[in-house]
Amino acid sequence: MAVFDPFPVPAHQGLAPTHVIDWEAIASTLVRRILALQRGERVIISTDPYYGGAALDALRCEIQRAGALELASILHWSPTVSQLRLPNGRHPDRELDQAETAAMKQLFACADVFVLLMNDRRSPRRTVANSQSDEVVNEWRGGRAVHLHWFQDPRFPDPSHPVNLLHDRVTEAALIRLDYDWMRRLMERMVQLIAGRELRLTDGAGTDLRFRAGLQFHTNYGDASRERMARFTSGRDREEEAPVGSFRFIPEAGTAHGRLVFPRRKDGQSPALGRGFDTQPFADAGLAFEFRDGQVVALQTEGDQQALMQAWQAETGDKGGLGEVIIGCNPLLTPVPGSTFLPHYGFGAGVLRLILGDNTLSGGRARSSFHRWLMWSDASLEVEGRPLIDRGRQVPLEALCS
Repeated sequence: MAVFDPFPVPAHQGLAPTHVIDWEAIASTLVRRILALQRGERVIISTDPYYGGAALDALRCEIQRAGALELASILHWSPTVSQLRLPNGRHPDRELDQAETAAMKQLFACADVFVLLMNDRRSPRRTVANSQSDEVVNEWRGGRAVHLHWFQDPRFPDPSHPVNLLHDRVTEAALIRLDYDWMRRLMERMVQLIAGRELRLTDGAGTDLRFRAGLQFHTNYGDASRERMARFTSGRDREEEAPVGSFRFIPEAGTAHGRLVFPRRKDGQSPALGRGFDTQPFADAGLAFEFRDGQVVALQTEGDQQALMQAWQAETGDKGGLGEVIIGCNPLLTPVPGSTFLPHYGFGAGVLRLILGDNTLSGGRARSSFHRWLMWSDASLEVEGRPLIDRGRQVPLEALCS
């Protein structure tokens, strides 16, 4: 039976499919390959029944085939329900928000596995309270999770737009055609090369930043099995994102030094730029950060310098640190012709992302009102003179092993 695009099962609502996607193979990858779901394990699903119905149906079938137990489904907010929530998806009554979060923690205490399916990001308001689920998962002991991401180009709201159909195909291939054993070997080799060593980031716009890697890494290579997840304590480590390909680490405090030029979103910057003051007007005019001893010591723009300094001074907490480094590694998350949106927030091979400011979600200690992403698809990264990324091209595993 043909199952269709990231929307409701057509036979149930009379909708015409845009194209066929192999949701059965995707569900099998999530359940069998990534989670290695075991008989009798209890599963919670977070899902939008109006966006991703076909994926949900295939996942539920695969859970049944694995002999696992579907404990509960948490429904994402519909447009009408979201109007009764805050823009970030949380409950507007603080007391009820806390009670809701506490109840979710009790529910998760009864579960072994959490599967978070795709969100409808065309909505102007959040359809799920991400910060709430992050808090719950981060404190959840003994459980493990997988998050299925399915992104289309935010410039084209029509899911059947040709660019969006190509995005679907890229995401599908990155999930079911990837050599997961190769991805594991690549990331394990990168840990060996990077741990405790100095890295240098450069680009054609004047970025030249050095920093030292720590010893802890989040290697998103598609293994959320019970055996592997039992070693981890942070929510980041116990949740695998799919498609996989995110290699993350927090630089050593006090080691960032040099100049960082904010990329001018021209070839695939993600729309999810975090929080804090709007950096885009300054980046469009030219925005640079100067680092010394791990902290931002100067900001420069070719635009309104006074406005920039006022915005920066209004931010609080550990705003001036280099919070996290993310290296994209999935060779099948390739750029889509006609789109400026990089598939899956830049987890494709050779894409580099830095986080400035807060790094709470990844288990870091930085707490700040400022949390901004910088993303490059044309930068170079080397470790003690040895290239890892060369002008946006990932150095092959064979070369890294030589």
